[in-house]
Amino acid sequence: MKKKDGYRKYSFLTDIRGIKNAIGEMRGWGYQKQPKLNANYIRSHDDPVLNEDWFINTIKEKIATHPANTMEYPFAGEKIFDEPLIGFVRGDDPILQQYKSIIGPHHFTPKEIMRWQAENNGVPAPKAQDLSVVSYIMPISRITKDDNAAIKEWPSERWAQTRLLGEIFSQTFVREIVTSLMGRGVLAISPDVTPMFNKKRYPQVGWASPWSHRHMAYAAGLGTFGMHDFFITEKGCAHRTGSFVVNLKLAPNRKRPDDIHAYCLQYQGKQCLQCAKRCPANAITAEKAHNKETCYQRVAKSLMYCNKNYHIFIYGCGLCATGVPCESEIPKPLQKNSG
Repeated sequence: MKKKDGYRKYSFLTDIRGIKNAIGEMRGWGYQKQPKLNANYIRSHDDPVLNEDWFINTIKEKIATHPANTMEYPFAGEKIFDEPLIGFVRGDDPILQQYKSIIGPHHFTPKEIMRWQAENNGVPAPKAQDLSVVSYIMPISRITKDDNAAIKEWPSERWAQTRLLGEIFSQTFVREIVTSLMGRGVLAISPDVTPMFNKKRYPQVGWASPWSHRHMAYAAGLGTFGMHDFFITEKGCAHRTGSFVVNLKLAPNRKRPDDIHAYCLQYQGKQCLQCAKRCPANAITAEKAHNKETCYQRVAKSLMYCNKNYHIFIYGCGLCATGVPCESEIPKPLQKNSG
């Protein structure tokens, strides 16, 4: 591939995907229309059984084979993500209502976001007990993690591509699954590709969105939080997290730790703070953990850096998630507690 085919000159103006992605994330604008529910669908004998195994196998196959799970120039053909982790949480799990207090009243419950989808399709809103959240963790490739771990100031080029192309891929394959389910008469929704989703500053928590993939992953038992606010799983914290809601009763497949910081060395009384040492903005400290506003100010500046050096309209950092003990696993001293 020639350089001109992969790089966009003046990407502040010409990287349309990146610009649209940013507008969608911050304003909830520009996404495709939601797929319509086929309320008259009649199941046939050869339809797949839409159970836990179907979702696990479908997501794994999408990530393993989807053409959108690939980097662009100068890394064309490299995979963005490795094999995922997948978990489920029932729509009436008490923690999902507790998030209204823990995160803030702005955070949707599965019932609330599905009510919006149901109203759009002229059908009754499902009860919370009839819903499930499907949560998934997509570990970032080894070469990208190594790239980012080797630098100290700004995200590596592979990391920047992962931030943009990985997010687009995640939204793309989930939309394919949601469209398939809606076509089979099953209400489904991915909250982060709807007009309901937008990031802004909230009084209690600062910069946040009305649907937290990380908190859904915790509810599904996929991991716990670290000092850096990244989500630590058995495959580490250098990953992308996603989730969507379905009008199906799926059984939880993992035990949720009671301690929300169970896999963080520092929180478990074992001196670490490697993430703090990696932060170029000093946004992580032993006293105050992760300062979201300081972090945001640094990450915002990376937009200029990524445009100038990588010709891609994206912001990011991830330095505190790479080159640290929790990058690719639960830190070894804590692994005995992860069962």
